[in-house]
Amino acid sequence: MASFVPCGPCGHERLEKSAEKWCTDCNEGFCNICEKAHKSMKISRYHNLITIDEYRKIENVNVRFECEEHGSKLEMYCKLHEMAICMACFPAKHKGCFDAIIPLAEAAKNAKTSTALVDLEHTINNTLQNIQGFDKDREAAAERIETQIIVIKKMIFDTRENINKHLDDLERKLLNELTTTSTSYRSQYSKLQNQLSNIEKKIKPLQEQTTQLKRFASDLHLFLSTHQVNKGVHDGVKSLKEAFLSFKNYNIDIEIHQGINSLLKDVNHFARIKVDESTISCPFKEANIDQAQMQVQPRRSVHDTKLQLRRKFTIKQTGNEMYIAGCTILANGNLLIADHNGQNVLMEYNEDGNFIRDIPVSARPWDLTVIDTDHIAVSYRALCYIEVIDIRKKIVKTVKFKNYCGGISYNDGKIYVVVKNEGIVVLDMDGTKINTIKCSTDVYDITTSQSRIYFTQMKQHTVNCCTGTGEEIWNFEDILLNSPGGIAVDKNQNLFVVGKHSNNLLMVQDDGKLSKTLRTEADGFNQPRCVCYNKEKNILLVCNSRYGSAFLFSVI
Repeated sequence: MASFVPCGPCGHERLEKSAEKWCTDCNEGFCNICEKAHKSMKISRYHNLITIDEYRKIENVNVRFECEEHGSKLEMYCKLHEMAICMACFPAKHKGCFDAIIPLAEAAKNAKTSTALVDLEHTINNTLQNIQGFDKDREAAAERIETQIIVIKKMIFDTRENINKHLDDLERKLLNELTTTSTSYRSQYSKLQNQLSNIEKKIKPLQEQTTQLKRFASDLHLFLSTHQVNKGVHDGVKSLKEAFLSFKNYNIDIEIHQGINSLLKDVNHFARIKVDESTISCPFKEANIDQAQMQVQPRRSVHDTKLQLRRKFTIKQTGNEMYIAGCTILANGNLLIADHNGQNVLMEYNEDGNFIRDIPVSARPWDLTVIDTDHIAVSYRALCYIEVIDIRKKIVKTVKFKNYCGGISYNDGKIYVVVKNEGIVVLDMDGTKINTIKCSTDVYDITTSQSRIYFTQMKQHTVNCCTGTGEEIWNFEDILLNSPGGIAVDKNQNLFVVGKHSNNLLMVQDDGKLSKTLRTEADGFNQPRCVCYNKEKNILLVCNSRYGSAFLFSVI
C-alpha cells in the first residue's frame, strides 16, 4: 500500500488531509484546495507541481536541500567552486567569489538539458553495463572451472589407467621371467638326480655280488672278484665325485625396483592441483565519475562566463626573437610553452608563473598537446614530423608527413594533426594513419572534445565545428574576430579562440550562434597566438606570440 503524503498547509493547521500534488520548489504536498491557493499567489504561481504518483517515483531519492555545515537552506550557487551554498557559507568561505555567486534557482535552470546530467546518465549506464559485463565474465569463468574439473578428472583417470596397465605389463613380464628361471634350475636338478640314479644302479649290484661271494665263494674266487668289484666301485665313486663337483644350490629371490619402492615410500600424492591467479581482462567502460557526482549544473552560456586573472607573467626569451606558437597545461597544473624561434626546448612554468626547467626536444617546436600524465605530442611544422614524448626526456614515437604539420590535439586515444594541403590527419597511438579529414582550405589550429573537432582558418577568419568523420556542424565568423589562431574547448563544448590581428579573446557558444568578447588589446593582448583550457582545474592559459606575455585565468 502506498505511503500517505500529507498536505503541507493543512498539516500546519493541524488538519490531516491527503496531498494531490507535490511542489518541487516548496518541497511539500498540496491538496486540491491548497493547490489552487498556491497557484493564486504571485510568489508561487509558476512553481513546478507534479502528481503524487510522479512524486512517489522520486521521494526516496536522497537530496539535501539544507547545508550540511550550517543546517540552513541552500539558496545560492558558487560557479567558481561549483557547489550550492547557504547564506552562512557566503561570508565564511566564499568572500572572494562575489562575481561567481548566483541564485541557486538560476543555476538550476535547464538542469534537465545540462551536460552534467548527460554525463551522470552516461556514467550510470556505463556502470550498469560494466556490472553486466563483469557478471557475464564471471559466468564464463565459472563455466571454465567446470570444464577444467572435467578435464582434470579425465586426466587423473587416464593416468591411473596407464599406471595400472603398466604395472600389469610389468607383473606379467616378471612372472614369465620367474617361470623361465625356475624351470631352468629345476631341469638342472632333475639331470643331477638322473646321474645319481644311474651311479646307484651300477653300485647296488656290486654290493649284492660282494655279499654273495663272501658267503659262498672260495678264497681264490673271493680274492679275484674283490679286485674286480673294487675297480667297478672306484669307477662309481669317481663318477659320484664328478657329479658332486657339478652340483650347485640355487636360491630364487626378488629385488623390487627402487622406483617402485620409492613410489610406495616417498610418493605421498598422486598429483597436485595448481591454481594460476591473474587479473581479469574484462573491458571496463570508463566514465567521468567526478563530474557525474557533481551537482547537476546548467548548460553554461557564453554570456554567463567570466574570466578572473590569476597571474600574468613574462616568458623568457631564448633566441634572437620570440614566436610563441603553442602552449598546454599539464595534469599537475604546470604550464608548457613552445617558442618556435627559440631553442630546441619546451619551457615549463608553474601556476605562479615561475620558470621550472627546459625540456629538451629534437628541434624548434611548433604546437603541443597533452596525452596523459607523462606524455605529450609535439609538432615541428616545416620539418614535417611530430613526436610523442615522455616528459622525462624520452622520445616514444616519431611520425613523418609529406607536408608542413602545425596544430595538434589529442582526444580519446587519437592524435589529430593539421597537415598542409591535406587537412586533419587522424593517428592512433602507434602512429598509424586511420583517417584524413579533408578541408576546403588550409586549417590553422585545432582542438577536439568528445565526438567533435574544432578548427580555425586564419585567412578566412572562421571558426569551424565538424563531427569526428569530418561532417560540418557549424561555422562561425564575426567582424570582431580577425585572423583566428589558437583555439580551446571547455567542458560544455563552448570555445575559446584568440584573434591574432584583432588582439582579443572570444568565447563562442557550443552551437556556433552566440559569442562574447572576454579580453581585448586593452587587457594586454598583443598578437595572441595560442590558448589552452584545463577542464579539471577550470583554468585558461593565453600567450602573446611575440612579446613574451602570458595570462592565466580562472573561468567562472
